[in-house]
Amino acid sequence: MTRKKQRPSRKEERRKRYRLKRKAYILNASMRAEPLEPVKEDHVQVIDNLRQIHEREVKELNDRMLRIHADLDNFRKRTGRERQEIVKFANENMIYNLLPVLDNFYHAVKSMEQSDDPNAIMSGVRLIYDQLIRILKDSGLSAIEAAGKSFDPKFHEAMSISHQEDIPENQVVEVFREGYQLHDRILRPAMVRVNKKSGEDKASGDSAHPAKEIKPEPLNEGKEDAGAS
Repeated sequence: MTRKKQRPSRKEERRKRYRLKRKAYILNASMRAEPLEPVKEDHVQVIDNLRQIHEREVKELNDRMLRIHADLDNFRKRTGRERQEIVKFANENMIYNLLPVLDNFYHAVKSMEQSDDPNAIMSGVRLIYDQLIRILKDSGLSAIEAAGKSFDPKFHEAMSISHQEDIPENQVVEVFREGYQLHDRILRPAMVRVNKKSGEDKASGDSAHPAKEIKPEPLNEGKEDAGAS
């Protein structure tokens, strides 16, 4: 008994007809298509010129970048050397102005070795001191006013207090060490004694400040130590 061949469905037949039509359309389109035109010689020359121009510009930009990098490196090294020179010789002008003071100190030492007149020695030291103060003032140094002034923590450092009823409150009654400022910058505050009146302020002041007085170091201390050694 033979089996009958199964007939394809309508859906499959439609798919088959669509594939056949698609193949025929592609074949006809390929047959009608015109061949690609070859690139003309002048177009090739233009492209080659553009390529050469591009390569030349890239090379120039690279060379310029290398030169700028080298110039920047040289500038950095030069400014570094100049900065070191500035720091090294920043006090050259002041030291040059202090050389006459050094000469006068030398002559004063020589004169003290040859003379025992205290008045002459004192006069020479006073002249050297005035000369040094004048040079420092010309460089912008100034002493901080303290004695008889109202206490200002920006300029004064209270080392002790006193209790005198005839002196105004918070007035500086004694200077232990002079304070100095360079232009508008405080180099060191003045060490002072401040007056307090009331007993309440006295109690609080004794707890806030040391009771021991700080006196300036004697000028001849180093000389005595040198002689002892």
